[in-house]
Parts: sequence; C-alpha cells; structure tokens
Amino acid sequence: MRLPWKRSGVEIGERVVVERVSYQDRMVDILTQLKIQSEKLNRTSERLKQRARELFEQCVKAEQERDTARATVYANEIAQLRKMMRTILKSQLSLDKVILRLETVKEFGDVMHVLQPATSIIKQVQSELTGLVPEVAYNLRKVDEMLEGIVIEAGNVAGASVYVSVNDSEAQKVLEEAAEIAAQRMKNSFPDLPESYRQVEPHNEARMD
Repeated sequence: MRLPWKRSGVEIGERVVVERVSYQDRMVDILTQLKIQSEKLNRTSERLKQRARELFEQCVKAEQERDTARATVYANEIAQLRKMMRTILKSQLSLDKVILRLETVKEFGDVMHVLQPATSIIKQVQSELTGLVPEVAYNLRKVDEMLEGIVIEAGNVAGASVYVSVNDSEAQKVLEEAAEIAAQRMKNSFPDLPESYRQVEPHNEARMD
C-alpha cells in the first residue's frame, strides 16, 4: 500500500524539477536572443563603417576638386554615420556585458542581483535603438519582458517586492563603461572628417530607417 504522503512528495518533487527546467529553458532562450541581437548590431556597425570609408574618400576627392558644396554634403553624411555608429557600438557592448553576466546565473535563487541590473540595461539600450535599428529594439523589448517575468517570479518566491529601475547604479556603470569603450573604438576605427569640415558634425541624434 502506497502512503499518501509519498505520492504527494513525488508530485512536489516533480513540480520543482519542472519549474527549474522551465527557468533554465527561459534563460537559454533569453541568451540566444541577446546573442542574435548583438550579432545584428555588429553587422549593422560593419555596414556603417564601410559606408563611412566610402563617403570619406568621396569627401576628400571633392575637396581636392575644390567642390566645397559636394564635400560638405559628404561630411554631413559622415557625421551622421558617426553618431549612429557610437550608439550602435555602445548598445552592442552593453548587450555583451549583459550576456556575460547572465551566463553566470546557474540557479533560480541567484537571479535577483543579476537580472535586475540586466533589465535596466536592456531597457536603456532598447530605448536608444528605437527608430535607429527598429528590429533589434523590438526584439529587445520582448527579451526585457521575459527577464522581468523571471525577476517578478523570483521576488514572489523570496517574498520580496520587485521594482526594476533604469536608474540602477550597477546598470549605469555598465552603460558608462560601454560608452567609454565605444568612444575609444570609434576613435581608432572611424575616419576623421577633413579638418575644414569637422564643425559640421551635428549635435542631434541620427536615425536609421
């Protein structure tokens, strides 16, 4: 005769295993999506870099031909590309940092201190890419929803209230580090405008259709 408590115990044990697998599966999905979006940003930045090189050559050629009007047009296009590139590169670096952190989360109980900053970073990146790289921004919004679901679930299990803030200090630190690295890489890899046209670089954010 099987005792009722044994049957109940098995059911509870099975339920725990199912929940744990479900969490792990969700984390795999999230990491996969983040890596896909990071690669999309990388491909976009490479296209922009190539386009900037082509425009730079055209700008130099126009300047040599004393065609100031045409050179100015090229210089403005390069300036727009530089701003787009900075945002995209910063976003890619931020996502890569999030990926590294999420890969360290092995157990459901560890998620709170890692996922809350991660959601803050993804919210900020998604906001900056909206209208610039719409497909990536849309996919990041979906990833953010998945992460928030896990954070809220973890908070309920722990009996703690959950509030995800984009002002999270750890998230801001990651974003600032990404911005610094992006600026340095831009300096090393992006061609400078001809000196006489550097003042044309706009202060408004460029957008990519």
